[in-house]
Amino acid sequence: MKSTLFNFSALLANILAIGAVIAIASGVSLAYIFFYALWKKDPTFWTSVETLGTAGEFLGGTVGSIWALAGVILFFLALIYQKRELVLQREELKESRKIMEHQSATIAIQQFENTFFQLLNFHINAANNIRNTITGTNGRALNAFDALYRDFKKEVNALKKRRKQDGGNTSPDDDSFEMCFKTVYEGYKNTFQHYLENYRTLVLLIHSKSHDPQFYFNILKSHFTEQEVLIHFYFVILFSKDSTLIEICENNGLFHKLNLRAIAEVDSYHLEKVKKTAYVEAVN
Repeated sequence: MKSTLFNFSALLANILAIGAVIAIASGVSLAYIFFYALWKKDPTFWTSVETLGTAGEFLGGTVGSIWALAGVILFFLALIYQKRELVLQREELKESRKIMEHQSATIAIQQFENTFFQLLNFHINAANNIRNTITGTNGRALNAFDALYRDFKKEVNALKKRRKQDGGNTSPDDDSFEMCFKTVYEGYKNTFQHYLENYRTLVLLIHSKSHDPQFYFNILKSHFTEQEVLIHFYFVILFSKDSTLIEICENNGLFHKLNLRAIAEVDSYHLEKVKKTAYVEAVN
């Protein structure tokens, strides 16, 4: 439709331009013929005021009218060309807007990726440090991920044992599990706090800022170990208790490396608190 209208406008402009040229040429030709005829009849006609007055009236009534028509045609022709210029400018603005939007999207992706990979690098370094932060009785470095989970299992088993001795229900509830984890976590807080906060930031960043969340979640998950995911699991559901964070983990399979059999021996209760999609590796 736009192309048809533009072609019609161009055709009309050409017709008007030809008409204006014809009108101007007609006026000049008519004036020339008129004065030539007067000169042929009387070579001294310009010395007669009466003859010149008559000639002026004739030219004003004929040539002037023709040139006035040419002026009107040129005016409409100018309007058509101005409209065409405005249409072209509008199209250029649309193209410029598209280019700017594309550039803005590219800049946003670059900014996101810079932030993402900086946080990912911090995560990798922090995880490596955590694996070698605790010194055992033999002087060798211990994996803090394993140590925290081992102490958490001890705390849960001790709770079950106390409840059994008291003759109560040996299966801990949410509050009991939360208390066990927080009690143990406080002892490792200096080691894990920055790491787990960075983990939360990474997950929320991908969820809210990424143009392709699953792609970046897959990159992130490729750096998780089984021991890390165990800590992530309890941090998310017992310590953080962020519903948005839990939903993201469920929708993107962030717990797919979780050793379900090992954790079920201690805590089958919380495995059912999270949707099964959290334990399945999501793909693009």
